[in-house]
Amino acid sequence: MTGFAQLLCGWAMVTLESSGTGVGVVARSGNWPAALGSTTRELGSLVSWDGSPASPEAFALEFTVVRGLAVAVLKTPANDRPGTCVAHLVAGGRGTLDGATTLSLYDAGRFRTSLDDAEFPTDHWPPLPNSVEHSPAVSAAADAYLDLDWLPALVGYTLAHLAGRGPAIELHVESGTDAVAMLRALYGLLPRNSLRDLTFCTSSTPSSAPVAITAVTRDSPAPPGGARRIVTPGDPGDESDPFVLLGQQIIGHRRAGVTLPESLSTADEIGHWCYRRHLRALGPAELDDDHLAEVITDPELNPDWLRDETVAGRAVRLAIGRPSVAQALARLDHRPSVRRTFEQVLTDRILTDGRDRTRTVEVARQLGIDLGAALATSAWHRLESGTAPLTSSDAESVWPRLRRDWATGEVEQRRVVAAHLLRHRALREQAIGSRDRALVYAALSAEVDDPGTHTGGSRILRQAMHTNLGIVAQLVVNVSCNGRDRYALEQILACAPADLLPTLLAEATRYPAIDATALLKALTLTRSEPAELVAALRPAWRTLRTTLDLPEPIEALVVLAVPAPADDQQRDGLRLPRRAFGWNRQRGTWSRAELSALLCTPADEPLEAESSTGILSAALTADLEFVVSTLVSRSRTPDAVPALRRILALTPTDQLPALVTACARQWDMPPSTLLQAVAALDLPPADLTETLTGGWPWLRTRLDLPQAMTALLVLDPADSLPPAATLIPQEQDSRRAWQFWR
Repeated sequence: MTGFAQLLCGWAMVTLESSGTGVGVVARSGNWPAALGSTTRELGSLVSWDGSPASPEAFALEFTVVRGLAVAVLKTPANDRPGTCVAHLVAGGRGTLDGATTLSLYDAGRFRTSLDDAEFPTDHWPPLPNSVEHSPAVSAAADAYLDLDWLPALVGYTLAHLAGRGPAIELHVESGTDAVAMLRALYGLLPRNSLRDLTFCTSSTPSSAPVAITAVTRDSPAPPGGARRIVTPGDPGDESDPFVLLGQQIIGHRRAGVTLPESLSTADEIGHWCYRRHLRALGPAELDDDHLAEVITDPELNPDWLRDETVAGRAVRLAIGRPSVAQALARLDHRPSVRRTFEQVLTDRILTDGRDRTRTVEVARQLGIDLGAALATSAWHRLESGTAPLTSSDAESVWPRLRRDWATGEVEQRRVVAAHLLRHRALREQAIGSRDRALVYAALSAEVDDPGTHTGGSRILRQAMHTNLGIVAQLVVNVSCNGRDRYALEQILACAPADLLPTLLAEATRYPAIDATALLKALTLTRSEPAELVAALRPAWRTLRTTLDLPEPIEALVVLAVPAPADDQQRDGLRLPRRAFGWNRQRGTWSRAELSALLCTPADEPLEAESSTGILSAALTADLEFVVSTLVSRSRTPDAVPALRRILALTPTDQLPALVTACARQWDMPPSTLLQAVAALDLPPADLTETLTGGWPWLRTRLDLPQAMTALLVLDPADSLPPAATLIPQEQDSRRAWQFWR
């Protein structure tokens, strides 16, 4: 709306509703809201007088809300047609049209009381301007009626009703003019925002739903029903009512020239404002901490109220424990003397009391006070005395000096700094960003050694892995090899992100001092999935597998792979085949004694190759169990490796894998003896892999490795390293090319 919509209704010769005489709408602005209706029938009680006006001077001024729209109405008796009235309606939004605007329109004479206009009837009546100035009569009435005894009751009952803690109000007056005067005084005392929802009617029969304030005059037909608080000139009301007492305080402030701020919009806000005004009137010494906080947080507080040194000291101490007080002090423009008091109190608190140091620093920042020197002094004192851990701000203040001490390179100075790093984690957060590798290492070492720090979730350690992975690798090496707590190594690896762990392990294994066994054990305790272990170890595996103490040709075949379900086969409970030796042979003179003599021949004595091969082939076919048990016994002799190598060299090619597998499954067969004998055969990688594949699941379990690691070790000739010897073509039977004869 560009202005307030208005409508005029009464008895006329011609109306907008018909061409004949009668009561109807005679003028209406083009922006009149359709929700209110546009005929006397639709408007109903808004344009009719309940009963007949008793005198020509009677009128009804009303402000109400109808169908979500604010409506101001003035009804006056019609001079041309007794028994009817002229009703002038003004409509607008609830945010722009209120009771104060209604009174201003009435005082400015903007309501029509007659239908004498040559332009009527018309439906293009111009809207009323919505920028109506506040009536000076409102403020004048408030000042003129301050001494009247009914005013505190009217103000108090009105606030109680608006707060939902009191019924509606009924004014007992001589005429509607007296009711308007009382309403002017009410609107002149209270903030306009607090009265926007207040409805009233200067008669006893409002047009719409019950309103907050009605008036009973000598012209009223009957008083309205329902519970009401009655306000009568000469009656002070219930002076024990807290809202009436609040009204008395408001009037007392007005007598003192203090007007309620327009920002107050509720009865609670008005009561709180009056309460704080009362507290400010008391001496600061009479106020406890709660009341002092109420005064300081008062938006209307004058900074001069804090000019006393004692009051300023109490205020800033209170601010440390109450953020609302600190915010209120920060809004004020303090005198230099007050600021000096604030600074002195805060400095003393920093130096003598460490409990609220962080909060004290925050209050100083809000007040614009620099406590840098005091913080540095206090932090250095706590650092040297060790009475309390340093905060982040403390660490920032003392770190420059500690960094200079470290940069001197003196052993004693660095030992002192390292001790501080171990005691205060906040210092480690400062050191971790240094370019000095030795300082970063000292910080990481302190992080690992600190019993109060969970290394596996250390943010400092994780940050170092992103920025100084090489230094973390050095730490891993030192932790693994110097006999320190193995739990620390586990936690370092647990802290490593999955994408950085392979690089960390590869970097750590570059150092010869790394304890590979401890590293692998720690890794299996932090990573349970085979795929995770394989991915983490693959870049470092060529170095780590050298620690397995395997013969070089076999070591080159060992790679990491995620085991397939078929690898989980049952490896125990299998009995070797046994038949009577010589049962299917033509030479019945061959016996176990002959075989035992062959197998137990010293390694340095020659053997006839062809006959020995035949005996072994027959024995492996007839009684593999006896052959294996004899080899197990032979493995305990000093020349076990060359002797076993010779037996394997004499074994037919197609029976060699079965013999190796059977030997590998014997738990009393030393795996190192068997592996060295097999490696000495000098087989090509593919043949060597085929020979060991059957017995590898048993052999790998006897390596000095965590159980979770053994299942990952497989033999792969494609990944083997180039042979150490020159690549000369060899005969197919090269494993027996060497002579047993002298």
